[in-house]
Amino acid sequence: MLNETSRLSQTINTIGFVPAWIIGGISSFCRFFEVLVSAYIIFKLSDSALLVALNSGLRVAPLLVVGWIIGRYADKLDKRIFINLSTIIFIFSSFSAFILMITNFIEVWHLLSLSFLSGLGWAFEFPSRRSFMGDILKKSNISLGIGLDLTISNFGRFIGPIIAGLMIDYFIDYSFVFSGSFYFFSFLMSLLIFRLTKRNNFEKEIEEEEVSNPFKSLIKNHMFRTVLVVTIVCNIWAFPTTSMVPVIGETVLKINPTLLGILVGAEGAGCLIGSLLIAGVKNRKLQSILFTSGSFIFFISIFIFSISDIYLLSLILLFLGGLGVAGFSTMQSVIIVDRTSSNLRGSAMGFLSTTIGMQPFGALNVGIICSIFLPEIGIRISALQGIVLMIILLLISEFWQKKYLN
Repeated sequence: MLNETSRLSQTINTIGFVPAWIIGGISSFCRFFEVLVSAYIIFKLSDSALLVALNSGLRVAPLLVVGWIIGRYADKLDKRIFINLSTIIFIFSSFSAFILMITNFIEVWHLLSLSFLSGLGWAFEFPSRRSFMGDILKKSNISLGIGLDLTISNFGRFIGPIIAGLMIDYFIDYSFVFSGSFYFFSFLMSLLIFRLTKRNNFEKEIEEEEVSNPFKSLIKNHMFRTVLVVTIVCNIWAFPTTSMVPVIGETVLKINPTLLGILVGAEGAGCLIGSLLIAGVKNRKLQSILFTSGSFIFFISIFIFSISDIYLLSLILLFLGGLGVAGFSTMQSVIIVDRTSSNLRGSAMGFLSTTIGMQPFGALNVGIICSIFLPEIGIRISALQGIVLMIILLLISEFWQKKYLN
């Protein structure tokens, strides 16, 4: 117990960790806050489930396009610049949406465009900030540091939709200036990182062979390959289904925006509690089990959610799904950062962000199915496709492992 307390104290007291940690929490809170607000406005303006799904997908699309490139340059250049740039993009996106809202010029294409811009900010933030944490922390504290980062991010994932529901009910015109103000604070935190740290404090010696072809070096790692493949499956067939939760709330459960915010926040609550329970897990076998089982739990929960027409049951199912997401997302980053050499962490996170950027394909998949049939059927089909693919992948992985051991 004393050892764990010492690790926690060392991690929090690491120079530069706390502001980077706060930026992560704010980024998560504002992202999930704005996703729900945007989804609500788009559905009200268009009555289109496809556009709602597309809006969610556009927030991660830039990761697919430029994530690996940004990750590569994050290893070569100063990661702090990328963190700072991301906060500036977030501020511009949020305040642009606010101006359009109060002037009554807001249209669906505005929100879709700003979602893509916000996604570009995330493309800069995701590979650079978390790999920066891996650089400044002692190796023995990396898993705890990433666990703490996911915990505060999941708190934002939980509270963001709840606050969004209240804002939609009472102050919808001021929703984006609210999130923009938080982004401005994260900009101040990014400046504080520059003040507290110097690049040569965390810059690592670069090996020419690895830098010339980082993907070739990284893909040799079995767990790196597994994480990428499972992440692709989850981001095409699992996570896009959550963009349909506001539509389900409106059409099936018939609830008001405040109850909708609580419903969407239930997943975040599960993520928060799950990440608190598993933050700092160092056993590598347990990390792998939590990663794969978490994926399955989410798929099964969202599948049953698509059948439910009872609010309380739907709430519980999304909470359970959030527990699964906690295992998946926490161990995803821990495995990548902890098992990658320091001079390749930016590239590794960049390639991971590219797989996360596959989500727009899933948004199109679930959006088209929901438009042809019903939203709940679209979620059901997508989740079932994902479950089947996950089983196939695990069987193939088991075959490869036995072949390797023999």
